[in-house]
Amino acid sequence: MTDINSYVEYFRTLAQEHKEISDFYMMDINEPLDALRSTIKYPALILTSLSGAFEASNLDNTLDSVNGGFLIIGHLDQVDNFSAEMQLVSKMKQIGIDIISRMLHDHLKCETLALKAIPGFNVNTVAYETLGPVFDNDFGVMFSFKHQDCLDLEFDPSKWEKS
Repeated sequence: MTDINSYVEYFRTLAQEHKEISDFYMMDINEPLDALRSTIKYPALILTSLSGAFEASNLDNTLDSVNGGFLIIGHLDQVDNFSAEMQLVSKMKQIGIDIISRMLHDHLKCETLALKAIPGFNVNTVAYETLGPVFDNDFGVMFSFKHQDCLDLEFDPSKWEKS
């Protein structure tokens, strides 16, 4: 099962270790909006919220199927400069590809934090979408992906009061 704290810490670590990423935020919209008014550093990685579903076709080997993702954004000072926008989007896409490459590397090498954060990561599920302008003339690329892990749904009577 995906450990949510490990998931956040894993992406915070990736943002800190990538030489071109300058900032990290969660997709609580208030956090990046507050930062946009004052202190955001570009390019920034914004981690999107998790969603998922349980898959149990035969009630055996239940899976926790998780949808995750992140946004890489950069900023342009000049408005309506299409050439600069396309260059920035291309750069943000490459940084996102760097993140996906690192995720695949860490998953295949069984890195401890990756095993907790993105168990069952499958590069075949990666999708992306260009965005912009968003916020204050920011442009970027949103990446999404899925990963799966076994889920134990065994009933534990010790966690329940009998009435």
